[in-house]
Amino acid sequence: MRAAFPFISVVVAAAALVMTISLGDAAKNIIDSDLSAIGSNRILIGGGTLSKRDLQIVERLPFVEYGVFPEERTLVNNRLFRGYSKKALRAMNLPNLKEGEVVLDKTQFLDGRVGEKIELETDSGKRNFIVRDLYQEESPFETMKMGDRVIVSDETFERIFGRKHYNTLVVSFPQDEDGVEYIPVILRELNRSRFGYDQVRVLETPDVYRKVERIRGFVSKSLFILSFISLTVGGIGVLNLIASSVRERGSYIGILRTMGVDRKSLREIFLIEAVMVVMVGGVAGVVFGILSSYLAGSILKIPPYFNVFKMIGSLILTMGVGLLFGIYPAKKAGELEIVEALKI
Repeated sequence: MRAAFPFISVVVAAAALVMTISLGDAAKNIIDSDLSAIGSNRILIGGGTLSKRDLQIVERLPFVEYGVFPEERTLVNNRLFRGYSKKALRAMNLPNLKEGEVVLDKTQFLDGRVGEKIELETDSGKRNFIVRDLYQEESPFETMKMGDRVIVSDETFERIFGRKHYNTLVVSFPQDEDGVEYIPVILRELNRSRFGYDQVRVLETPDVYRKVERIRGFVSKSLFILSFISLTVGGIGVLNLIASSVRERGSYIGILRTMGVDRKSLREIFLIEAVMVVMVGGVAGVVFGILSSYLAGSILKIPPYFNVFKMIGSLILTMGVGLLFGIYPAKKAGELEIVEALKI
């Protein structure tokens, strides 16, 4: 029972470290993939009526990767049609689409095959299309929307659904470009022919995504601090265990010293006790941490990510901290004089 508290402290410390690393890495991967899918270097333009001509003006600028109308979509019979320009398709690693060609989300069209014909319902009735390619949607903004995703060219979208005017335009820049610097140029080009009427403006900048990065950094640091506190508590538990053991076994230490047991052997006796606690507690903590990570992940809807080297590192770190805290009282036990030990 005397070793119960230190043992539990080590288990909790190791489990907390494992959970912090696994769930922290999982959250980081999700945020990274979401930011990559959303596009961390974009601006949102609106405030006036926009058309395909405005899209062409923007995409002709050398520092623009592509443009896309968020509203260039429509839901027909649970099929979500989405129109993209050639530049946008290229940025998505998709081929240019000709008239009558579509790209399907393979997670929704499980029987879809490249090159086959598919009949889809549109506003003007049923139409036959050729499956040009398959893809998997990664943007969380898109996957949350209802309907099976069907990508067509912006020309096909305009011809089939008759949509020609939009309220917002997303402009994406290459990752090595600072999109904020080009905002005045883009607005000047778009407003040049508006003559002060129906002018467009920037509604959202990349600062939004930079804030997400700062939040992620804050969460990572907070988790690290919690892990450090857990390790410290576990180490103090081991220190308390060995110190209590020395106090309780003072007379035995004195007897062993009178029998000729040297200081080094005494230190080793108490260190072995510390090693047993941190080894068993560390292994149990890692196992408990893995199980807890799966449980917490299922509740938070975040699949934990386990790195073997980091798990081994967590075990070694927990054991190292525990032993470090156990060395001092073990050393004190070895330094006790015979008379002093017998008085305890």
